[in-house]
Amino acid sequence: MRLTVPANYDPQILPELKQWGAFEIYGKLPSDSVGGGRPSFMSTRLSHRALADYIRAVHAAGLEFNYLLNAACFGNEEWSARFHKRLDALLGWLDGLSVETLTITAPYLVQIVKRRWPRFKVKVGIYAQVDTVKRAKFWEDLGADTINLESFSINRDFVKLKSIRAAVKCDLVLIANHFCQPNCPYQIQHQNGHAHASVNNPKFYIDYPIIQCQKNRLTHKELFISAGWIRPEDTARYESIGYTTFKLLERNIPSYALIERAKAYHERHWDGNLADLLLSWGFKKSAPRFERWWWLKSFRFWKMPLGLAFDALAFLKGQGIFYTQEKNPVHIDSRAIPEGFLDHFERQSCLDKDCAQCGYCRRVADKAVTVDPEFLEQILPVYGKLEAQLVGGGAWGLRDRG
Repeated sequence: MRLTVPANYDPQILPELKQWGAFEIYGKLPSDSVGGGRPSFMSTRLSHRALADYIRAVHAAGLEFNYLLNAACFGNEEWSARFHKRLDALLGWLDGLSVETLTITAPYLVQIVKRRWPRFKVKVGIYAQVDTVKRAKFWEDLGADTINLESFSINRDFVKLKSIRAAVKCDLVLIANHFCQPNCPYQIQHQNGHAHASVNNPKFYIDYPIIQCQKNRLTHKELFISAGWIRPEDTARYESIGYTTFKLLERNIPSYALIERAKAYHERHWDGNLADLLLSWGFKKSAPRFERWWWLKSFRFWKMPLGLAFDALAFLKGQGIFYTQEKNPVHIDSRAIPEGFLDHFERQSCLDKDCAQCGYCRRVADKAVTVDPEFLEQILPVYGKLEAQLVGGGAWGLRDRG
């Protein structure tokens, strides 16, 4: 098993991450001329010099670095000379730092890199939505060295996984600890919003899809089970069909949590709260380079109507996003999940099934998932107020017609 692990920019933990199976660290500047898969305000404050120092530390630890150029949309800037000059300068800088790999979502950008900067290995990002044999073969023929499959939707579709693995020779990666729903209706809006919120001088951005997804999970706890994560104990099943590289999330989490995740997957065992391996919030400590003043500045609260700004802060604080929490309010008991949990999905694909009629994830959730009632009592009204303002029009100075 090989692990590709997110950068939280703590160089002290790099040797330990390698000990627990990491071969690659991935990350990026909070904003650049291309953009990426996270808004700048959810990234770590990082200068070019600080990132360069970190990349050198990654190499000194015997690890590779993967720089993310995984924006799903460039806002048509890619048809300007300014975009290409800035891209060329960025790639030249990364080349000077001996960065090994670039993660890319756009076919055009893959072609540019392979023609003008052929030293870089290219990894196709998850936002390319590679979930069929045809898509996988397209990217391999284009020159991709590695493909991140669309793990949100096919991690538990073993027929597709076997077909794709048999069709291409390049390395294939599965995200092991994501929490997204299969075929999420918000996916296109979400990834495009992140792209535009991570370029230089980004526009004001409210992450509405994450607000909706968090609320839906908390009010329908079976969604904690139906998300296509892979338990540490189940990685062997994927290795047996040719998947030996796993990507771990999440960037900008505390060092202890990142080590905990790598160790659990390397050892293929986790007895604790599975939510501790999956969630991007609910930590006792802050990320090592977290600076709240910089985050507030990046989020641009002053561009919000006053009431919306207070509600947004209440959401982030209550949810434990950029704020610490004494305990994770979501508990997924690993021991209550059946040993043969994946057998159900090997027998049938879920993508054409009605979850309400099937009920498998609901039955597992009833035994394994608990959410702190006090937490729900505090946070659900916050979601309600945010939605009322954003959908009803109050945030934009309009009268609610609902």
